[in-house]
Amino acid sequence: MNNHFPQYTTDYISGVMSLRKPQTQSLKILEEIVNTVQLRKAMNLKAALGAVHAMYPICSDFERDFMSLTFALATGVGKTRLMGAFIAHLYTQHNIRNFFVVAPNTTIYEKLKKDLSDSNSEKYVFRGLGCFVTAPQIITDDDYREKTISLFESDVHIFVYNIDKFNKEGANMKKVNELIGNSFYQYLSELPDLVLIMDESHHYRAEKGAQALNELHPLLGLELTATPLVTQGSKQIPFKNVVYEYPLSKAIEDGYTRTPYAVTRSDIDFYNFGDEQLDKMMLLDGIACHENTKRKLEVYAANHGKRLVKPFMLVVCKDTDHAAWVEKFVKSDEFRGGAYRNKTIIVHSKQKGSETEANTRLLLDVENPENPVEIVIHVNMLKEGWDVNNLYTIVPLRTAASKILREQMVGRGLRLPYGERTGDKDVDAVMLTAHDKFNDILAEAQKGDSIFKAGNIIKAEEIVPEQVAYTQLAIETEPETNLQKAYEHTQLQKTAATDALLKKAAEIISTEVTQHIQHTPAHTVTPAQAQQIVETVKQKVSEDKDLGDVFKENENPLAAWMLYQTEETHRAAVSKFIPIPRIKVTDTGVEEYVFVDFDLDMTEFTHVPIKNELLVQNLEDMQDRQRIKGDAIDFDGYNPKKVILEQLRKKPEIDYEKCSKLLFKLITQVCDHYESRYGTNGMQNIIMMYKRDIGNKIYKQMLQHFYCENGFLQEEVVGTRDYNLQQSYSYIERVNLFSAYTEKIQSVLFDGIKKGVFDRAKFDSHPELLLARVLEYDTDVQNWLRPAPLEFNITYNHGHSYEPDFVVETESVIYLVEVKGEDKLNDPDVIAKKKRGIQYCEVASRWGKANGYKEWRYLFIPSKQVMPNSSFMQLAGRFKEV
Repeated sequence: MNNHFPQYTTDYISGVMSLRKPQTQSLKILEEIVNTVQLRKAMNLKAALGAVHAMYPICSDFERDFMSLTFALATGVGKTRLMGAFIAHLYTQHNIRNFFVVAPNTTIYEKLKKDLSDSNSEKYVFRGLGCFVTAPQIITDDDYREKTISLFESDVHIFVYNIDKFNKEGANMKKVNELIGNSFYQYLSELPDLVLIMDESHHYRAEKGAQALNELHPLLGLELTATPLVTQGSKQIPFKNVVYEYPLSKAIEDGYTRTPYAVTRSDIDFYNFGDEQLDKMMLLDGIACHENTKRKLEVYAANHGKRLVKPFMLVVCKDTDHAAWVEKFVKSDEFRGGAYRNKTIIVHSKQKGSETEANTRLLLDVENPENPVEIVIHVNMLKEGWDVNNLYTIVPLRTAASKILREQMVGRGLRLPYGERTGDKDVDAVMLTAHDKFNDILAEAQKGDSIFKAGNIIKAEEIVPEQVAYTQLAIETEPETNLQKAYEHTQLQKTAATDALLKKAAEIISTEVTQHIQHTPAHTVTPAQAQQIVETVKQKVSEDKDLGDVFKENENPLAAWMLYQTEETHRAAVSKFIPIPRIKVTDTGVEEYVFVDFDLDMTEFTHVPIKNELLVQNLEDMQDRQRIKGDAIDFDGYNPKKVILEQLRKKPEIDYEKCSKLLFKLITQVCDHYESRYGTNGMQNIIMMYKRDIGNKIYKQMLQHFYCENGFLQEEVVGTRDYNLQQSYSYIERVNLFSAYTEKIQSVLFDGIKKGVFDRAKFDSHPELLLARVLEYDTDVQNWLRPAPLEFNITYNHGHSYEPDFVVETESVIYLVEVKGEDKLNDPDVIAKKKRGIQYCEVASRWGKANGYKEWRYLFIPSKQVMPNSSFMQLAGRFKEV
């Protein structure tokens, strides 16, 4: 053992490397196995297998001439990062210094080389680890020919090679090397502590590859793959040396990937369609999904200040002739009027020379927003290692429909473009057009291990093209009053053409002023910029052939009015904004885990007492002190509540001191539940027999009422933002704030807002819309705002962003307002947000008092309390939290 790094426990490595749950679990399994089985060359493999099998029964055979363990982790979970954790653990705790990383092809080889060696890369696997005083030495290609390995200055050597470099007889690695005095391959095989790490290890099961690895005689093999299956003829045989499996369905459920949706058409018998008709329908439905997603991603990036993600659509064809037909159709006028003629590439193995190179370049660069490609047509599956984060729509045409192929296809589109889920359904989705395979997917969705869920089904008919609009400042006074003022200022004769010119100019000025405030560094309009705006207006009206003549005839008075109108619009805009205090968190303090009080849902607690004659063989824990007297169990001294409590105290999130009252209440509810049904003896029997399951069921429900809060946040206001952030909205229907709407409310843009900061807004629920209508008419309300996602920097529960529903300004107070459904009032997430909202208002009010700004208060309004005839001040009086 190596004692230089006692602090490098698996928990410590997991913390500094920010490992995800499945990565941490894999590391702990490796630790347990290596601590149990003494690692040494030529160990007794049978004894080692016995020990591993006892701990992890799914591992029944190492399948190699050395101890080899497979960690089957879904695509996108982070296998390369896990390699770094394995290396750190084996080096710090077991003094292992030589690691051989095998790649199955050039793409993955290049990726591994970069991720293991480039400390400037965001994917560098050793980021955060201080145990490598000198970075591990990465030895690749022909490095071993240049200098002797003992001269590599690092403590740890990582050899990275493509399998093809050494699985052939005449490979250079197997030739004698003067510097080493032997072949490099022989040198590696003689290292006493060589650990073999096999990426995408399902590739090294063929005879030659397996033999080449066996002859390296490693101390230990660690295999990583998302598909632990070997193809033999038409069968797929599972690996026998898996010690941990984390399937794609679990990764999706745990939020480490995007969520797959299946797109189909309702009430269509696909068998009535010819192949080509069906292909065309799937392609057209696929492009509808793609265009919808493209707009959603643009809106998300604009509203959240994030880089733009450019999506693309992958079409998978059965052969090259089929692909050529698809390409011809996609580039024809029949397909979206030829819009994708120059945005489509085709990639298959029969391409030659420059065409292949040009297309491969475009394919590898498909994430770049400057790259025009939006449709990639491909024959069969793309190679592993082609990791893209922007595949959003997959159209499998006439391809094999096995569950594994579907998972591999969808797996290509599961990586998260921003590195984590955003909480925006469309940004976190990937679409598979299922059509004729839809029934298979639906049947699959009912099963526990499916990557699809029955709820994630979209009807192609419901994908309605959306439009995008930006909010404009709601600063128009009455148009007629504006016109009258303009005529007074210019002294012009009133005509229909002059009316149109003045209205158009005022509209352009309003847009330009908004743009300047939003996007120039000073967020204001200086006299020089006002002049610049006037020049822009002059140019735009001159370009209009009807208005241009009127403008030329009256240029001087109109130019003077434009300058005046720009200054007036700017003044109106500034007075319209609600100043938002900007808070700086100077100390994130200590994270505390909090459980919200709740009552158990007893429907899951269905155990029944077991019969006495089955008791002996059913006992879970032989240390429980109960005695069997004849046919009855003697429960003297048996304390069921304490037994359940012991189960719960083992759970990492539960701090007994902090939540003893809640624990006692929940345990009592369970005991009372069983006692009322089966009497005291029956209840004790159930708890003795099923204590683990009962503990887990209580724990599962507790986690639904659990959040994390920062114990000692120190916040200070660092000034205000004196303008509000413009938003981009996508919508299907657009109506006036007081009009009826026919689409679901989340797809409707409401405009005609006068009292709000901006003239249009969207709402998540009808009660929110009702409140907006109340605010528009309420005489006590001076101004109101639907804040943009980045308007406030309030975080809660592990850095999640809190976006309040409304900001409402009255004469003396600014309110932060949350409207929540009655069913959500005790939701832990809602309570965590509420605490942080109250905290924000306290800090903002203290600062406001000292700096001449208004007081801030937090309102938490249950949704059913918002009525069309409500007054805002009455709601504020009833529901204020501060």
